[in-house]
Amino acid sequence: MASPLRALARSLLGVERVSTYYLPWLTRPGLDCAILINNVEARFKQGYTQGPFASSARQYDADGSLVRSYDVTLASSLDTAEVRMEPTPAGCGFVTVDVSQIHSDLYVTLSHRDTYTATHGRHEFIERYPIRTRLLMAVLGRLLAFGGRTIPAFRRDQYVYVGADSRSHLLLMNLSNVTNRVRIGASEAGRFLGRRLVTIPPMGSRTLDLAGFAEPKLGTLAVRRLRLEGNAWFNLYLVGAGPQDLAGPLSLMHVK
Repeated sequence: MASPLRALARSLLGVERVSTYYLPWLTRPGLDCAILINNVEARFKQGYTQGPFASSARQYDADGSLVRSYDVTLASSLDTAEVRMEPTPAGCGFVTVDVSQIHSDLYVTLSHRDTYTATHGRHEFIERYPIRTRLLMAVLGRLLAFGGRTIPAFRRDQYVYVGADSRSHLLLMNLSNVTNRVRIGASEAGRFLGRRLVTIPPMGSRTLDLAGFAEPKLGTLAVRRLRLEGNAWFNLYLVGAGPQDLAGPLSLMHVK
């Protein structure tokens, strides 16, 4: 949906966009996940260099429930707080960070024995829908889901890779307070592989195994194009997995 039409639709539906900073998180046995909160960029901005800087983080589980809240105070613009994510059975989600006093990119880290990876989050927004709109979207969403479709309010295109020794998964994050039905179509070298409809609860997340569309040929690394459509605001990160798949060392990749 084009931006002017989307803005008009938000106005008619009463949608509120709440500015926030969010980062993905993953936990698995043997895998530690932490977010790093700092205010390093404040060193270069006049009037923002003096601490202390107060912030808070809210960790949401895959089902959209609040796992834990964390309060953080940075003594100066050179200080960094490491906040370890609490593991859950689902093992994925996202965390929102209050950046009213923070003026810097923040990072999420994954460590597994001797491996370590990191990526940054996004300073964007969370969508809040009034109850009348949530009810309307619930009815329309269920009707469209019978035909494997969704309201195409937001679209994204993404390239992914699938192979025996290395593959990527998707971490899909529903950045709204309505149920989000994300329709995903996959193709490879111009050949259509199939579609899938993924239902994500309000403020929830899902990991998606991309091999489910079609296993690549033995010994090859397949590159696939995905078209994603959702009825509410969502975003994604690539999860890089090696030969042990999600049971081994992982990485998170920020994508445009």
